[in-house]
Amino acid sequence: MLKMYFIDYMFLGFAFITLYLIVLFMILFIKNRERMFDKVPVSRLPSVSIIIPAYNEEEHIAETIRSVKRLSYPRERFEILVIDDGSTDGTAEKAKKEGVRVITKERGGKASALNLGIEKAKGQIIGCVDADSYPEEDALLKMVAYFDDPRVAAVTSSILVRNPKNLLQRLQEMEYILIAWGRKLLDYLHSVYVTPGPLSLYRRDVLKKIGGFDERVLTEDIEIAWRLQRKGYKIRMALPARVYTNVPESFRKWWNQRIRWDIGGIQTVNIYKYAFFRKRYGIFGMFIVPFFSISIFISLLGLGLFLYLISMRLFNFLEFCYYAYLAGIDPLRYYPLTLLPNVFTVLGLMVLLFSLIYLMVGLKTMKKGFLNIKTLFEMLIYLSVYLFLFSILLVQSFWRLTVYRKQKW
Repeated sequence: MLKMYFIDYMFLGFAFITLYLIVLFMILFIKNRERMFDKVPVSRLPSVSIIIPAYNEEEHIAETIRSVKRLSYPRERFEILVIDDGSTDGTAEKAKKEGVRVITKERGGKASALNLGIEKAKGQIIGCVDADSYPEEDALLKMVAYFDDPRVAAVTSSILVRNPKNLLQRLQEMEYILIAWGRKLLDYLHSVYVTPGPLSLYRRDVLKKIGGFDERVLTEDIEIAWRLQRKGYKIRMALPARVYTNVPESFRKWWNQRIRWDIGGIQTVNIYKYAFFRKRYGIFGMFIVPFFSISIFISLLGLGLFLYLISMRLFNFLEFCYYAYLAGIDPLRYYPLTLLPNVFTVLGLMVLLFSLIYLMVGLKTMKKGFLNIKTLFEMLIYLSVYLFLFSILLVQSFWRLTVYRKQKW
């Protein structure tokens, strides 16, 4: 009986935290929906250095460079650096043909490539663009305006999926849209916790002051955001600034990518765990670290509860079948079906309903149509299968981080 009470409390905790976070984000949206896409007026144009770290990206590098070249920004205030991180294909040669500065180094990882780029760059603002990403022409202008605030050290953008073709890519498209929308909502709490690689800007002097990107973690874009806010700087989210990126087309590539992201996130939490609910670190300690950490815990808790409930239902069914067989009756005919709702059923349905509403509002806000059968089906797959896989990914990430310890980019 004690065990059941414990499980009950865990389920109530899971439902409460999940609903609390959904309601929090919906309140933020309602309060700020009229200004989410507002453009910040540009009063000055700082010099910008766009760094493109690349490893074996000969298939995409030329198109990425051309996309960056099309950015609406004065050419005399703008430079492009490609950092070839020890590629073994024709990445460097293709980049040189595009007429940009190319620096080749030994293989050291993305953070290492970015740090070299920071050393060689001349601009006041450092822009980081992944070698398979393509910013819209006005993205840079929509982002630099935020640097008029001297407390702002970084600005990120809306990262969207480029040309989704199969179901997996369309689910990622849905995910990326919701992430961009949610990141803007976090901006109103001064809690943007990541500056993703497809397109983010940083003050060069601040990056040098704090020692550049951490080369020990797999997600340098999360760690640098946490370190900036730990030091008291602000990070802003320019929702109207868009960049499109290629995403994995196969399940295996997607799985490996997410394992790397999860391991990097866990590494970052481990580095900054000392700030967990510590008032002295302000919003960083009281919200960013707890929010990210609790999100991991909730994902694992949800998986554990699901497996427990399924296993208990299966055990009860098999036990009933065994005793029914001994009694000489048909178990399938007399197995009791519980149709009466209880508090846990109601809470579970509330979590599903609120999640669906959150998903629909986010997609509609980002101008992604969803009022058709196909998209509704994909939304249900997203909520029931896609998000469930995240919990399994976390389990494997903890396992790999524990067993192998050192992870490579």
